[in-house]
Amino acid sequence: MSKYNVLVARLQKELNSIQIVVETATSQIEKAKCSGDQDYALAAAFSLQNFYTGVERVFEEIAKQVDLSLPAGASSHKELLEQMGLDLPKVRPVVLQDETLEQLQDYRGFRHVAIHRYGFELKLNRIQELVVSLPDCYNNFAVDLQLFCDFLQKLDQ
Repeated sequence: MSKYNVLVARLQKELNSIQIVVETATSQIEKAKCSGDQDYALAAAFSLQNFYTGVERVFEEIAKQVDLSLPAGASSHKELLEQMGLDLPKVRPVVLQDETLEQLQDYRGFRHVAIHRYGFELKLNRIQELVVSLPDCYNNFAVDLQLFCDFLQKLDQ
């Protein structure tokens, strides 16, 4: 078995789960719009948290298995995201393009706010904005991740 086969399989499995979260968030925000029920928007906020948590799982796997360097401490979430935008000569190319990195900063920030606030304190228009932008962010992330997986598979050949 090649060195990165298992990692690529895990990353692709996580990507599939993240896609389901994106579809769920989109459905939830549509239900909120149609019904006027804010509970659907709060459910979408939870899906936004799930989205970034899944993305971060991908980053953690890459940091542990490829970079051999997983940030720790109070700013570790921010550092991990930024690490994925770094070109590490003789180790790996960038995982994320600048546009994707910038988009993901918004979801990382929202997750932080959502975790540390009561649901009723969240701004519903911000939830809606993030959900509307979510498919584009996911698509960019998926393209970047696929290019990275292609890189790993070439290393094994």
